[in-house]
Amino acid sequence: MQMKRWNILGHKCLASLLMMGIFFGMPVWAEEARAGEQENDSATAHLSSLLSDVKSWQARFEQTLLSPRGQVLQSVTGELKAMSPGYFYWVTEAPMAQTLVSDGEQVWLYDPDLEQVTVQPVNEQAANTPALLLSGQVEAIAASYDVAYADAAARSEQRPDFRLTPKAADSLFVTLTLHFAGGILHAMSLEDSLGQKTLLRFSDMVKNPDLAQKDFYFRVPEGVDVIRQVAE
Repeated sequence: MQMKRWNILGHKCLASLLMMGIFFGMPVWAEEARAGEQENDSATAHLSSLLSDVKSWQARFEQTLLSPRGQVLQSVTGELKAMSPGYFYWVTEAPMAQTLVSDGEQVWLYDPDLEQVTVQPVNEQAANTPALLLSGQVEAIAASYDVAYADAAARSEQRPDFRLTPKAADSLFVTLTLHFAGGILHAMSLEDSLGQKTLLRFSDMVKNPDLAQKDFYFRVPEGVDVIRQVAE
């Protein structure tokens, strides 16, 4: 049986979703929090303190898609790098090879098996995926997500876990959980409305590596089809 392709920007992006929760330069939203949301404020401020000095990031990853019963449906490995504001580079390796690149204004999705590149603006839908939040698209975080500790034990200063719940009813995922150890993001998990979970574990992590804009330039290979999507 042929495995389904990973769809990063479509409805099934949760099933393939990269993407991680480093929200570069996220401000402490608790200062503007509404009364009665102290728990949300505390978790958001804690998350912000962990990420406030992160301007760039790179790592290898292992990404696993699980069924609602915990069965492994897909598994890929690859590497990523990101830089504020809005730069993102994500590569999954064979047999599910794909490349996703964003310069903060456009997103390129290259599928070498299909010999196809899809180009689209970073619109509201794309900007709210964890992939692009990772690269610094954090302006709508307070309006789009409720931030809380995953459970009572997740308040630990050394190993805190945070759960982000989208406020929009039509969100691409139900919950996004970020797992930290020693002040560094080590894993994340997403759950969609069908109960499927995407787990990402990171290794060889480098905080604030020396990256530049040229590291996020995508050159379209010769002979591939280019599909350009315009903003609605």
